[in-house]
Amino acid sequence: METSDSRQTIRQQIIDLLGSDTLTVRDLSQAVSIPEKEVMEHLGHIERSVRNQGKKLMKTPYKCLLCGFVFDNRIRFSKPGRCPSCKKSHIQTARYHIE
Repeated sequence: METSDSRQTIRQQIIDLLGSDTLTVRDLSQAVSIPEKEVMEHLGHIERSVRNQGKKLMKTPYKCLLCGFVFDNRIRFSKPGRCPSCKKSHIQTARYHIE
């Protein structure tokens, strides 16, 4: 992961990173030096922006590491607190990229 041009906005930097790699919210947070919560806020806007460009923000969904439940229909970008199936909190982080 390489750092982006400092003249770009945070969203432009995130779009560039996601266009070249599949990353987690934590990866993006570290790459652009902002808190993870802010990255999640930007992802909603980025999803709409890239859709207007004919691209799509793709997501590998959150997944329970114990029972295998996949959070396919989750709309929010934040990490779920616990699995609705087994009620445990061992959740694999979602990953994002732009196609």
